[in-house]
Amino acid sequence: MSVLKLKNDIYWLGSLDPNLRVFDIIMETEFGTTYNSYFVKGSEKTAVFETVKEKCFDEYIEKLKKLTDLSKIDYIVVSHTEPDHAGSISKLLDYSKNAKIVASERAVEFLKDIMNREFEYIVVNHLDELSLGNKTLQFYSVPFLHWPDTIYTYIKEDKTLVTCDSFGSHYSFNEVLYSKIPGEKMKDYRSALRYYYLAIFSPFKSYVLEALDKIKGVYEEIEMVLPGHGPVLDKNPQEIMKIYEEWSQLPKKPDTPLIVIPYVAAYGYTEQLAQEMERGIKKYNENIETQLYNINIANFAALKPEIMKKIDDASGVIFGTSTINGDALPLISDLAQSMGPITHAGKYASAFGSYGWSGEGVDNIIARLDQIRVNVLDGYKIKFKPNEEKLNGAFEFGYTFAKYMYEKLETPRAKRMSGDFINVEGYRSWKCTVCGEIYDGEAPPHICPACGVGREFFIGVERETYAQSKFNEKVVIIGGGAAGLNVAELIRKYSKDARIELIEAEKALPYYRTMLSEHLYNTLSGEKLYLKTYDWFEQNNIDLRIGTGVKTIDFIKKEILMLDGEVTKYDKLVLANGARANIPHIKNSNLDGVFTLRNMQDAESIKKYIKLSKKAVVIGGGVLGLEAAFAMKECGLDVSVIEIMQRVLPRQLDENASKLLEEKINEYGVTIYKNSTIRGFEGEKKIEKVILEHGTVLEADLVIISAGVLPNKELVEELGVKCNRGVIVNEKMETSVNGVYACGDIAEFNGKVVGLWDTAVDQAKIVAANIVGVEKMFGEKQQPLIFEGMGIKLISIGKIHYDGVVCDALEEIEHCEANYKKLFFENGKVSGGIIIGDISKGAELIKATRAQIDKKNILRALYN
Repeated sequence: MSVLKLKNDIYWLGSLDPNLRVFDIIMETEFGTTYNSYFVKGSEKTAVFETVKEKCFDEYIEKLKKLTDLSKIDYIVVSHTEPDHAGSISKLLDYSKNAKIVASERAVEFLKDIMNREFEYIVVNHLDELSLGNKTLQFYSVPFLHWPDTIYTYIKEDKTLVTCDSFGSHYSFNEVLYSKIPGEKMKDYRSALRYYYLAIFSPFKSYVLEALDKIKGVYEEIEMVLPGHGPVLDKNPQEIMKIYEEWSQLPKKPDTPLIVIPYVAAYGYTEQLAQEMERGIKKYNENIETQLYNINIANFAALKPEIMKKIDDASGVIFGTSTINGDALPLISDLAQSMGPITHAGKYASAFGSYGWSGEGVDNIIARLDQIRVNVLDGYKIKFKPNEEKLNGAFEFGYTFAKYMYEKLETPRAKRMSGDFINVEGYRSWKCTVCGEIYDGEAPPHICPACGVGREFFIGVERETYAQSKFNEKVVIIGGGAAGLNVAELIRKYSKDARIELIEAEKALPYYRTMLSEHLYNTLSGEKLYLKTYDWFEQNNIDLRIGTGVKTIDFIKKEILMLDGEVTKYDKLVLANGARANIPHIKNSNLDGVFTLRNMQDAESIKKYIKLSKKAVVIGGGVLGLEAAFAMKECGLDVSVIEIMQRVLPRQLDENASKLLEEKINEYGVTIYKNSTIRGFEGEKKIEKVILEHGTVLEADLVIISAGVLPNKELVEELGVKCNRGVIVNEKMETSVNGVYACGDIAEFNGKVVGLWDTAVDQAKIVAANIVGVEKMFGEKQQPLIFEGMGIKLISIGKIHYDGVVCDALEEIEHCEANYKKLFFENGKVSGGIIIGDISKGAELIKATRAQIDKKNILRALYN
């Protein structure tokens, strides 16, 4: 076949390779293959789509010369950069020196490494268009079909879609067109089509469905599909696209999670371990389904397809192997090698086994699992026959594995391996985009100590430098939380001569207040809990006074009278004494067992009471209330949440997001009473019942009230400092009293008391700078809400348009995976967003919302 005209000024000029029997090492090609290239001639410009494999280039270039003057080719459209499509581009550019490469950003990056030469290019994004005069090329970003750089091109006037590998086949056919395949050959073509899909696209099913969804606006009108291999779909191309859609349907997620345990047992020892692990799994949650496979050389061939299908559907897999000749049993190695990072990433996995004189088998399976981005728990292995102690260990291993899998916890192995982070840009400091904390090191922390979000929310930053000041006055800071401590730390960075005193009423070092809920069920200490050590205060010459409060302040004499009678003087004063829990007027709220959770003393009191309790009620369904409820449930209590609004987090989530969150909370075993208020508490001396206004009575041994906070303004308000909800400050964080500043939960700026860690840190920076004479102004920024717990993660930021209000928004929901995304736009710019489930793109959403980037770029950031 030489050149074939497909439509007006659209030509096929590919190469046939009917005798090829192996493609890219791993694929058999019983029917050969084709390397398809296309030439499109517009009234003003011309374009070539793909090239051919390099071995076919000489024949190819002669075909192209018949269609055009090679020096006048304007564009070479690269759908993706795999060498069988793009391998000849560099040679073509030797003939077409003025041609520009048209490709996705990733494809351009790949081509630079493939071609090792300079070239002109145009980066196209999703729905960008390029005119050839009387023909318009519209581009669709379809990553991972089957490379991350892939695009489709729709030739609008000709209703023709160029798809590269999608909808293709390794099927060499002299007449090129699908409509010309004779009936007796159709079975061979369909066989090649199916094999091609399974080998190339089956790991990318979700991406196939996403691509089909992206082109749905033109789907019905498409008259021809031009793939990179195999026959051109010139007749009813929707037939093949529909087949792809059917093949790509994702399996329905089981109602109950499944753990698959394939094992090989020579003498029955590993089998005993497997059975005990199954018992441990069931002890944790009897609803978790388990499937054990005792495999051997006789049954493996028949069982492997079933086992791999079960692993595909499972949430977890534990491989059991003994050790032979210093390695795992080949049958188990075969199964582990059959798993891959694309198909199985995110599952929980481990290995176990009994061994004789060496135990490398389990270790080698664990090493394989580390390679494929599953959540790996350290393996369990014993020597020879298990005794009662070793069997108990296997039981505990099964219980622990089930807990990590079911609750989607980060494994200890993942935490240890966080040191493997590759610092490509050479950053030495990392900023959490959620709370603003900055940490030094070769890699960001795996979990932010301040707000608890994962490493994906960190961005590399250059450490801020501080011009040294001659400031040598005395600064007294009341309050040792995030705001007060940061003021002290930053003033010291500006000035080695400043005298700094930090007063904290609590009898504890400054700590991460955001970690109090976790502290209830996972006792924290050291750097996980405390912001700084005593040594740090001593080394930085900061006078820390804990366990004492302020009685009054004389703003004229600049003196502070402490509760213990001591007087301290200041030149500059910082009010950073935060806020206290709001306790609504509820009958009998003074009963034992009724708590708020605002400080360390609250947390320690609740921890003691938990041991005496079975049922807990949380008043308030905000994020702090939900965190408290999660903590109570983790402690093994029956938990109910009382929410006054008609749905959970109505200000931060839309109706669909609230519904999804409520479903996950209920699945976790926490009951929510919405649209409910409290009539009162009942009990003799301690709480026994919570009475709701509509008459419902809830038994309770413990109650946590989470109904917001009140700034601690009373002391200074009585002394004449201007206050409203909090202490009023200007852009420099100055109060109405000269030389007195306020920041954090006590400060009110532009009528708002924000009460978030990130805001406290930002305000502290402004206070410290202005105190030492470096003028800085505070500016508000969008703050995200983050919640992780009860088997769900969510982030919400910006302006969330409430239900029923017409707005520009994009919504995506996957009920089976509990994934939800919704973006809101104003004037084409992102104004807010919600992500539930996979929040790995949370940092991008935060940055985009704060910068108000345009719709096209936020979609690229979240979906590419």
